[in-house]
Amino acid sequence: MKLSAKLLSLCLLVVGSTWYGRLDASNIDSAITVEVSQANGGFEVRAHYFAPLSQCQAYALLTDFSQQEPSEGVKSSKAIRLSENTVRVEQRIEDRIGFFSTQFDSVIDYTKYPMTGMDLRQVKGYFKEYRGSWRLTPNTVGTIFSYDAFILPDSAIPMFVIEYFMNARIQKRFEKMVQKAKSKSDYVPEQCR
Repeated sequence: MKLSAKLLSLCLLVVGSTWYGRLDASNIDSAITVEVSQANGGFEVRAHYFAPLSQCQAYALLTDFSQQEPSEGVKSSKAIRLSENTVRVEQRIEDRIGFFSTQFDSVIDYTKYPMTGMDLRQVKGYFKEYRGSWRLTPNTVGTIFSYDAFILPDSAIPMFVIEYFMNARIQKRFEKMVQKAKSKSDYVPEQCR
């Protein structure tokens, strides 16, 4: 049971997206779409959400690797610049599922594409493979954040069990991301002035 709690918490901390449709002004405020499906022995996660931010504000929020506002479950985080557009983020993660808690180290390289998004790839962590991308699509009233990821777990837990919990918790994590983005709508970072 300890292994399954660890795997589930790892899967549930992962978040990202590809946008599968058009959002119009009538449904944009509440639009969060998350899709988790099994593929190639692992999971594809596709999600998108809208935030009332300019593209520059959205990019600044997406690429803020500082510890000023730590994310849920992140106990420590250190960002190391590898090149002009690549940042390595080393984190100590702690998560709780029911009565079980787990801790693990995560090292992810992020390759930034100014104003349009970034790609990410796990260098060290619990998964056999984790890679993904974030893309930003501006429109007249804000920006759509799109996330697309592939996660290959290293476990004997049945895939349908992992998928069930991923669907349930990833939606909540995106809701928190939307709340954070909305709270930043009046803040204009220095690079956007």
